[in-house]
Amino acid sequence: MCSGADIEISFAIDADTVSLRPIGDYRVEDIEGPTVFVGGAMYRSPPLSEMDVDEVRDALQQLTNNSDFQSIIDNCPTNTPLVYDDIDYLTRHLPTSALEKCQTLSEETPFENELLLLVAYVERQNALIGHSDNVLEYYLEQRDEVKEQLQAGSDLNGQLERSFFSYLLLASALIEELTTETVLNELFREEVRLNSISEFVQSVGHAKRLEILSDIQILESGRYGELVEVKDRRNSLVHDAQQRAGLGDLGSRREIARILEKTDRCADILLTVSGKNIESIIAKRGCDEYINHAQGEAIADTRATWERENPEKLATLEDCERAAIEDFRWDVKESTAESFDITEGFEFSGFDDEGLYAILMAFMRDASTAFIDRIDADANESNLDRFDFAVLLLLCAGHEYTEIARWVKTDEKYIQRKENVIAWRASAFEKELVDEIPEPDNPVWPH
Repeated sequence: MCSGADIEISFAIDADTVSLRPIGDYRVEDIEGPTVFVGGAMYRSPPLSEMDVDEVRDALQQLTNNSDFQSIIDNCPTNTPLVYDDIDYLTRHLPTSALEKCQTLSEETPFENELLLLVAYVERQNALIGHSDNVLEYYLEQRDEVKEQLQAGSDLNGQLERSFFSYLLLASALIEELTTETVLNELFREEVRLNSISEFVQSVGHAKRLEILSDIQILESGRYGELVEVKDRRNSLVHDAQQRAGLGDLGSRREIARILEKTDRCADILLTVSGKNIESIIAKRGCDEYINHAQGEAIADTRATWERENPEKLATLEDCERAAIEDFRWDVKESTAESFDITEGFEFSGFDDEGLYAILMAFMRDASTAFIDRIDADANESNLDRFDFAVLLLLCAGHEYTEIARWVKTDEKYIQRKENVIAWRASAFEKELVDEIPEPDNPVWPH
């Protein structure tokens, strides 16, 4: 029997690159009376002025238990294009019945129509955090628990079996949630993604949803087969108590480790094609124009943060004649968490100041985090879905279909289909981020 130290486990999903942050928020502050901030909007009204801040917060919290308000949330989109005003977009998107409920709630509560609608929109955005992202968080914790038990040399006993069984259930639940989101996003245009359509997609069943994604070539055949295998293993363990008690034919910790890695790769496929794990792909492979923009924004954000939190270190960096902070750029593929390959903005020839170098690398670590945050924010604000946004930036970089398909874990035929529509779906927001949006200009036949 192998020892725990002999088992090396490599995961496809990097917990540090998967975003688990809420997309939007709202808050109540006392600025000459209770004031509600939602995104960039600020709301005051006579009814609010008669309440204190805590009462307003409580009233907003009580809305979450209101079935009519939940109906408004369920019918909101998950994002609105940056080039449109949110209210203009939402009032056109929501069904008449949902808007009428909003008007009725406005009469029954101290909140105006627009405020109710924007709060519902924020709740809808963050509802995604409450589904697949919530499952993802538990999945990552359970995955690490099984890994620790395997590497600690735990026997194939009840504790390891229970942990592994819980892992398989969470992996299956995560894949099902992501499959549902992907089918909804790819098969139904934004204007019909209402609650009734979401319920329809849920009712189709996981096996059929996977089959649909395979038929339209979002999933290529090999990956489809792996995902079906995860589904079948989960069903077998759930419905066969005797097999569950002994985890079927798993005879060694090494076999469990192999299934752990394979299942994680399957979850990673759906995380990517659903657009939830695209930031690092864009950071490493995106077109130069966008990378320059996003890194520039990240440097500006980091500088502003250091002005508040590390003013002395920032001053040291600013006083260095070798450094032009606003021009800092770096090669993501050649950088590590400890050392960044700075390509612009710093003159390294003859440089040997270890203290300043440590400050520089600390600044770059924060800038690297801000860079990923900027990609995440741009993907959320884009008129395109997150997956389409990634495909756009990879196409603009001039990569081959086969390369892009491999990186975003789909079939190259689906990348070709995306190229057909991305050009006319792109808004002014995307066009300002890249030099030129590619359009299909020659026939593509099978190899």
